[in-house]
Amino acid sequence: MAFPAFIPRREFVKRTLSLAGAAVLAPFPSSGRPAAQDGLPDIVSVKGADAYAAALKALDLAGGMNRFLGKSGKIGLLVNAPSWWKLPGSHTSTDVVLAVIESCLKAGFKDIVFLQNPASGFWERSKRSASLPDVVKAVKTARGDKSEVDVKGGLALKKARVSRDLLEVDAVIDLPIAKDHAGTRYSGCLKNMMGACAEETNHFFHAGSGAKEEYGDVDFLSQCIADLELVRKPTLCVVDATVVLGDNGPAGPGTLLRPGRVVVGADPVAVDAHCAGLLGRDAADIAMLKKAAAHGIGKANLAGLKIKEGVV
Repeated sequence: MAFPAFIPRREFVKRTLSLAGAAVLAPFPSSGRPAAQDGLPDIVSVKGADAYAAALKALDLAGGMNRFLGKSGKIGLLVNAPSWWKLPGSHTSTDVVLAVIESCLKAGFKDIVFLQNPASGFWERSKRSASLPDVVKAVKTARGDKSEVDVKGGLALKKARVSRDLLEVDAVIDLPIAKDHAGTRYSGCLKNMMGACAEETNHFFHAGSGAKEEYGDVDFLSQCIADLELVRKPTLCVVDATVVLGDNGPAGPGTLLRPGRVVVGADPVAVDAHCAGLLGRDAADIAMLKKAAAHGIGKANLAGLKIKEGVV
């Protein structure tokens, strides 16, 4: 079934979700709204000691929320801060998330939902939360129910169970932390989309090829991560690259690197390639980036892209 470039959320759900909660999806390139505009950067990277201020400035330099999200709709936030990421450098900064939500509200978006609920006590990780109660209360909790989808064009991942909210929202903001990963060597925008999957789907990523160990088949894992982007590509990526794990990721403890940056862009592959460089990784050595680029998800080669840097 071929869909037009953009259809309202209710119509999308009507077309794609069956009564049993299953869906057959064509490749979903994001919200269907164009992100590129003349004169605006493809990637913005802002350095600063205050992650909240850096995130606000990065979003502003990138053209603001409305450039990426349009003027209205339901927004899904995918934050890399589940209960099992607790150590420094392993989870997305609360301050970055606060800045994104505040920017959404100021841009006119009132219907915002988590696609995976962050850990209990997530807001208390930042003293700023107490001064922004309306921002903290603005996001609805994830419902938790999942729908099965066919992954059209997937090479390793043919079916997946994903958050129903992922399928229903008009736009997805991907909020990962850039960090080391014992299997894929790097975790960021692409890897974070696994947070919207059911546990059994994520288990398949690691063991579906018959691998006996969690990272026994990194090539298969990388292909599954790339294939998942065919279900739903994030509309906007806002990456915490402030204080991150340089080794022993994704959980740590490990050596902490301090790039001190927040990175914003619409292309998850290009943003990952840029952020990998901040950790001393070469994008050419990260299989999931090459595989996602082969799917046409984005560009693993940053040549020709406009990258704007800033400081707060």
